[in-house]
Amino acid sequence: MNKIAWCCAVVLMSISSISIAANCNVGKVTAVHGMAVVERNGQSFEAGTDVLVCNGDKYQTDSTSVMELTLRDGSIITVGKDSVFTVSTYHIYKNKPSVALFELTKGAFRAVTGFMTKRPHRYEVKTATATIGVRGTDFWGGYGLTENGFDVVMLSGKGVYVAGVNGETVELNAEGLGTTVINQAAPTAPKKWGDEKVAKAVATITP
Repeated sequence: MNKIAWCCAVVLMSISSISIAANCNVGKVTAVHGMAVVERNGQSFEAGTDVLVCNGDKYQTDSTSVMELTLRDGSIITVGKDSVFTVSTYHIYKNKPSVALFELTKGAFRAVTGFMTKRPHRYEVKTATATIGVRGTDFWGGYGLTENGFDVVMLSGKGVYVAGVNGETVELNAEGLGTTVINQAAPTAPKKWGDEKVAKAVATITP
């Protein structure tokens, strides 16, 4: 390899390394109970503590496992049992709204947001039937509590909004308020959940 070709190769490798570092500057896995898998760039590997969280990562748990992701802004996301959760896009910006977009394909999750939601931001979790927008809170969302339905409950904080696929939106702005989206209908009116239902929700993300 001549000197010019070698220099070009070094530059390309450096650019690639910088790109990978930026893409994985999201957070890390901080707890795994049981077996969990990360799918990244078409490859799958077992998740373990201190594994970096990258944009585009898909996290999968089995029926007995739970995992925790801690993101750069201090957000803590718990991926529940038998779940599929994707970190679609996560970027912290200084001069424009930061962005955190996630997707739940299956199962349940819990999120406690960090400093990102204390300034202009777009923080959303998308599912097949609804999108959850977060203002700064501790909340749970998941399948399995209601037949053919997706449930969301606010556990504490400033509140969340839940938008159906056709744009109908409800806001959960008090502790214990929840809503359900059945199939692709509009979210139900906010309703205070009983202790038993909240306990069932929390059980899905508890080892």
